[in-house]
Amino acid sequence: MGNSGEDLRPMKLTFSSLLLMAIATFFWMTLGRGDEVIPTAPLTTDSVPDSYVERAERWSYDPQGIRIQHLTMGSGTTYINDPVTYAEDLTFLSPDKNGNRWHMTAAQGQLHPEIKELLLLEGVEINQLERGANMQTSHIRLLLNENRAITDARVHMSTANSTTTATGLNLDLTSSQATLRPEVETRYAR
Repeated sequence: MGNSGEDLRPMKLTFSSLLLMAIATFFWMTLGRGDEVIPTAPLTTDSVPDSYVERAERWSYDPQGIRIQHLTMGSGTTYINDPVTYAEDLTFLSPDKNGNRWHMTAAQGQLHPEIKELLLLEGVEINQLERGANMQTSHIRLLLNENRAITDARVHMSTANSTTTATGLNLDLTSSQATLRPEVETRYAR
């Protein structure tokens, strides 16, 4: 009977090895998983922000070094693989050749630096400060290299003597010459 402990030894060793492997497998399966990944909508490079700006200012100068454009934005975001800055709370100021200032504001906009364009959107107000002219439109595109603004949207223009509506505007910010497009209607004050 003294040999009965020795007969059980291989069985104990096999059982211990199996138990140890079961415990290791259990820990490997539960702890080795790490944090569970919660499925979300796949991110595209268009939806990943690359940079943010807050209370930003941008100045542009003519070849003689005279400041011709001043842009401020409350905030803006640029996304990966998209050079456009999507901005809010924009103000654009540009003097004409006589020093009269054009002042434009919009709730939202898009700055396209590669093609030097600024698209003003939502509640666009355009003021010629020295002459008291005021215009409103839904959107306007500023061609920054040409110092020109264009739109095909409905435009409402008010001065001290008249109110004009048109469908479209071509505004030369250097000469202060505004050309209203078709469907122009003017009402003069009495």
